[in-house]
Amino acid sequence: MQFKRSLKCPVLFYAIAPAWLIAVVLMGWLVSEKTTTYLQDRSELTSQLNYLVERAGIDPATDLDDIELMRSERLSILRSKFVQDMSILAALLVLTIAAPLLGSGHLIRLIQDDIDLLDERLASSISDSSTLMGKTAAFQEFEQVLDTLRVVLNKRNQTEQCWRNAEKELMAVNQDLTKQAEELKEGRRIAQRMIKDAELARQEVEKINARLNEVIDQARESAREADFANRAKSEFLATMSHEIRTPLNGIIGFIELLANTELNAEQSDYLDTVRVSSETLLSLVNDVLDFSKIETGNLNLESREFKLVPMLRVLNAMFFNQAAEKGIIFNLEIGEEVPRKVLGDETRLRQILTNFLSNAIKFTDAGEVRLSLMLHAEVDADGMVELEFEVRDTGIGIGREQLKKLFRPFTQGDASTTRKYGGTGLGLAICKRLAEAMGGKVWATSTLGEGSCFYLRVRVGVVNAGDRLPPQTLVEAEVSSSVDKSKLRAFIAEDNRANQRVITQMLKRLGIEAEAFENGQELLQMLQQRSADLILMDLQMPVMDGLEATAAIRAGAAGAGCKEIKIVALTANALAGDEERCLSAGMDSYLTKPLKLAALEAALDQLFRA
Repeated sequence: MQFKRSLKCPVLFYAIAPAWLIAVVLMGWLVSEKTTTYLQDRSELTSQLNYLVERAGIDPATDLDDIELMRSERLSILRSKFVQDMSILAALLVLTIAAPLLGSGHLIRLIQDDIDLLDERLASSISDSSTLMGKTAAFQEFEQVLDTLRVVLNKRNQTEQCWRNAEKELMAVNQDLTKQAEELKEGRRIAQRMIKDAELARQEVEKINARLNEVIDQARESAREADFANRAKSEFLATMSHEIRTPLNGIIGFIELLANTELNAEQSDYLDTVRVSSETLLSLVNDVLDFSKIETGNLNLESREFKLVPMLRVLNAMFFNQAAEKGIIFNLEIGEEVPRKVLGDETRLRQILTNFLSNAIKFTDAGEVRLSLMLHAEVDADGMVELEFEVRDTGIGIGREQLKKLFRPFTQGDASTTRKYGGTGLGLAICKRLAEAMGGKVWATSTLGEGSCFYLRVRVGVVNAGDRLPPQTLVEAEVSSSVDKSKLRAFIAEDNRANQRVITQMLKRLGIEAEAFENGQELLQMLQQRSADLILMDLQMPVMDGLEATAAIRAGAAGAGCKEIKIVALTANALAGDEERCLSAGMDSYLTKPLKLAALEAALDQLFRA
């Protein structure tokens, strides 16, 4: 290893004094320059950091520690550089002081070489500094300076690289912050628009709610008006039903009684015309009232126990004479598997069958009309069965096109049918609605000129599934066990004189003596004096109506012996629930006006079986 020569002796020997002067002056000047540069760099660094903080959107209040750390790191680098510069100046001062001490050209050349090397090292850039790494200084001191310079340059390179990386990161962060700031601005604009839209929507909702409340109030008022109108309509229908049926009862009753007297051919013809006209008027009233109730949703079905065989026997009694008058055979067939007692609406079921049978006899001039009842479906899990009724005739039949519109309201086969047979075209439409309300359906098949078949299928409850006896046996037993009606005593509660006479004469035809009273109060007074076996009770009467009188009789107001008197409701009312209301009041049967002799006889047979 080559040892380097020291400069101490040459410096002390040659130029200690001038060198020191030069060194002091040079040192003072360089220190001044470096100090000024350091202060300027520090001020510029502070400004740059403040600028970056403002651009990056950093909150000094929350990020003060980070800002101070960053500022301390940067200032530490500047101070380190300043210290290094001062060290270099100190080294230069040493060299300057030592230079005069060398005293020879060789020393000057060596110093010059070293200074040149130092200059080259200082002047060289980071990119080409590697070309000087193999060169060495002649003096040990300069070599140390060069070593220090190498370290300084390396640190400077590292520092510059760090600064470049930091600058790139700061630029990237600045771009991200700028982008986020723009997004925040856009989001703020969107939020403001949404708030504005929400406010408009709220105002619109308030308007809609206000309008909706108005509509609700109007709907409630309309509902109240509709309820009032519905009640008024129901009251009107009840009144019209009673007022129209009451005189019709007198007309039809006396026509039936008059028909059984001796009349000549002309009188019989006139009487038949009056009978047909009155029955047509009655049918029209019934159809219009029923259709009106169905259309307004006021049709209420009853559900109570009744026996199928007596109901069919009443129908047989009603239509047997009509068929016989036209020379038509009327047959009734009942399947052995049909339950004896069922749960359903007997009145509406009888209404449908009455319509079918009436049409069958009306449109049949020869042959037969047959009513059949069979079991369509056995008892299901709900205790319900399906019954199927068939009304078959050998009448005029119905064409295919007319059959399609048969069950529509106000519709008949064709215009000629209406002219010849009459009718409103409402009967079958009402039957269809009633059947559907009872969970069933109606339909028809027909061949023009050969006859028609009308079908009714309904669901009814079974009261006792095991109670199934041959129906024909039941009919015969019930007919054979009827009591002698001539031994019965009857009272009539009816405020209409014509109806009193009609009912009295009908009972007289059946061998029953009867006495009539104007109202329920008179009836009660008579019952307190004399008892009776039968009471035909009108519902609407002055002083005391039929329901009040029935309740009083059942309560014992007429005496304990009169509590069990058979009471038959005889009323012109035909609205839904009338029959149920009468039976609930304690009456035993229900007949509507106009009263037919056959229906009265069938009801009495059912009430007074032995």
